[in-house]
Amino acid sequence: MRLTLVALTAAVVSAFGAQTQLTSVNDARATSVTGAVNRTRDARPWALSSGERIPVRQVITTGGDGYAHFVVDGGSNFDLFSNSKVIFRQNVASAGDLLDVVSGRVRIHLVPSPGQLQQRVYTPSAIVTALQTSTISIAVDEDDNVRIDVLEGEVRVRHSKLPSGEPAIVRAVDAILVQRDEEISRRVDRGSLYRYTVKPLHDLWTAVTPGHSSHDGEPIEGNQFMALVKPLQ
Repeated sequence: MRLTLVALTAAVVSAFGAQTQLTSVNDARATSVTGAVNRTRDARPWALSSGERIPVRQVITTGGDGYAHFVVDGGSNFDLFSNSKVIFRQNVASAGDLLDVVSGRVRIHLVPSPGQLQQRVYTPSAIVTALQTSTISIAVDEDDNVRIDVLEGEVRVRHSKLPSGEPAIVRAVDAILVQRDEEISRRVDRGSLYRYTVKPLHDLWTAVTPGHSSHDGEPIEGNQFMALVKPLQ
């Protein structure tokens, strides 16, 4: 009887451990949080703290002074800048679907793995797919126009509302603008990109909020990565 009880207890502990491990693989962890950052729990916003784990299908928002950095098992990570909103792993049926960027500004480091041959990021007007390690920054304006800058690697970009043939391939130190009601141009228009402003985020390309300059990698604000873009010959 005692041996049976011990065996049963071990089985329960083992099952619980496996379930905990599975959950942790799908979670994200907030490693740095400053300012107003909330996640939705039980249909209510809760303040987010550094070190907290984020389950799937969580809505994460930042206020005017908010910033947060998240890491995901496998090497992927993402930064949320001020006045932004994302949904983490909204499509849990596909492990490679990492983020839905609803609004604002986000920097994402994508690391596809043998179990996830691709990773995808959804926006109101574009679907971004990485087949290799890539780093991108995304800005979404109030009209659902989306700007995608590729800082590392390359990604494939499709229009989410006007799907057509082959996706546009955007490589490192290049960028593309996806407008809600227009097909994606296969040729990057530098003039359009430099004139483009995100209306509710008029300071998109200005200096980062004080105290954010020490984050790993370049922030999407400022001219740091824009200066690397060379005009078309």
